[in-house]
Amino acid sequence: MSKMMIGRRKLIGSAIAGATLLAVPRAFAATEFVIGETPVIALSDGYFDMPADMFLGTPQSLRDQIGDPAQIAANTYAYRSGDRTFLFDAGAGKSDFITQAFSTVGRLPEDLETVGIAADDVTDIVITHMHPDHVGGLAVNGQMAFPNARIHIAEAEWNFWNADGIATSAPDALKPMVGFAQEISKVIKSNISLHGGSDNLGAGVNVIPAPGHTPGHSAIILDGGREQLILVGDLTVHEGVHFANPEYGWALDVDGEMAVKSRKSILDMIATDGLLMGAAHISKPGLGRVLRAGNGFRFEAV
Repeated sequence: MSKMMIGRRKLIGSAIAGATLLAVPRAFAATEFVIGETPVIALSDGYFDMPADMFLGTPQSLRDQIGDPAQIAANTYAYRSGDRTFLFDAGAGKSDFITQAFSTVGRLPEDLETVGIAADDVTDIVITHMHPDHVGGLAVNGQMAFPNARIHIAEAEWNFWNADGIATSAPDALKPMVGFAQEISKVIKSNISLHGGSDNLGAGVNVIPAPGHTPGHSAIILDGGREQLILVGDLTVHEGVHFANPEYGWALDVDGEMAVKSRKSILDMIATDGLLMGAAHISKPGLGRVLRAGNGFRFEAV
C-alpha cells in the first residue's frame, strides 16, 4: 500500500489468494510462511493454562469442551524488510512477575535464535497492547532486551497504563498489571514511538484501532502486495470460543462491551475481505481464515 486506507472495505486492496506455509524442522516452534511474496515468521512464546471461567458468559458445556484449565497459545510474529526487522509483540519475558505465575511462557528468545534473529537485529517492535504477556519480553534485568528497536505503541494505550494515579485508583485485580506495565515503561520510554491508532509505520506495516480489550489495543496489517495479513492481538483469545460466539467476554477485557464491538467488526472485515489472520492466543502458529457461520464465525486453521 502506498497510503494507509482506513475505510472498512478500502482498508485492504485485494483479497488473499492463499498463503504458503514453508516446512521447518519440527524441533523449531517457528513457522515460516509467505504473504504475497513476503516471508513472515510465526514464533511461539509458549502457552498459558487459564481457568475456563475467565471466558465470561460461556455455558458449562463449552467450558468442558475447551478444557479447564484451557490451554491458550502465546504467539508472536517477525518480518524482515530491507534493513528493518520487525517483531509484532515481544512475549512475556522471564521476570519473577511472569515466571511465578506462568512457567510455560518466555520462550521467544529461543525461537528467535532458531531463525537467526539476534536481539540487536530487531529495529521495530509493534505492540498490540501492554498486557504483560505482550510487553514483558521488552526488558531483561531492568535493561532493554532489544536495544536497537523502536517500539511502536498506540498513544491511548501508553497513556492509559501510565496515567497519573492509576497505580492506586485501578481495581485491585488490575493493580499488579499496572505496576508491571509501568516498570516496563520506565525501561523502554526512550525508545517509544507513539501512534494515533491508525498509522502507516512503513515497510508495508500498518496499524488500526481494535479497542476494548485495552483502550489502545491495536491490530496490525502487513501488506504483502497482492496479499495481506492481519494480526489481531487479543481480539480473540480461543478458537473454540470467540468465533462462533463473538459476544462472549474475556475476564481481562478493560471494556467488555467495546471489546465485543471491535471483535465483531474486525472479524466481519476479515471474513468479507478474505484476509489471512494471525492471533496471539490461537493454537500455534495462530494462522487461519475467518468464515461466516450462522450468527457468528468459524476459524479455519491454515
